[in-house]
Amino acid sequence: MDYISLIFALIILVIDAAFLSLSIGSLSMAPWVPSSQRSIRRGLKLADPKSGEIIYDLGCGNGTVIMNAVCNYSVKAIGIEIALPLIILCKIRYWINSKRNKLKGSACFKKANLFKEDLSKADIVYLFALPKTLENKIRPKLERELKSGTKIISNVFEIKGWEPDVVDYESGCSPVYLYIKK
Repeated sequence: MDYISLIFALIILVIDAAFLSLSIGSLSMAPWVPSSQRSIRRGLKLADPKSGEIIYDLGCGNGTVIMNAVCNYSVKAIGIEIALPLIILCKIRYWINSKRNKLKGSACFKKANLFKEDLSKADIVYLFALPKTLENKIRPKLERELKSGTKIISNVFEIKGWEPDVVDYESGCSPVYLYIKK
């Protein structure tokens, strides 16, 4: 096999692995659709993070929520993502941001299945998931694991079975829901 064929085969293998990884993520929670900067800012403003709090972004995608949190709040932010290509992107973005900006908080990104992660230390949870996944998989996990007073931000979709504490509607934007665990 010549070098060009080997390089081409490796490129195809990497592309296949990336698509497989992204497909697994879409089956477990939702396809990757980035939250808008405006929605992220609105959600974090509703949750009003305090210094030292721990924020989890479930299905963190490209890490935009985490970047926003550590740039603007003195928090520890943890991004959970199952797709390896997105985790690599998150880590690169965080490294670049840490070199360019003075970050107020710190972040880490974990390649993991969010349904197998312990969320009991979370003060704030951010998520953007499809309604059936929210209702059937995520809500029961949050009910079991989160401590009383934990704030949950749901971008776009409400969590059926829970009454939101605040719903932020902004003209031309999707709603952002804030729940506080009782």
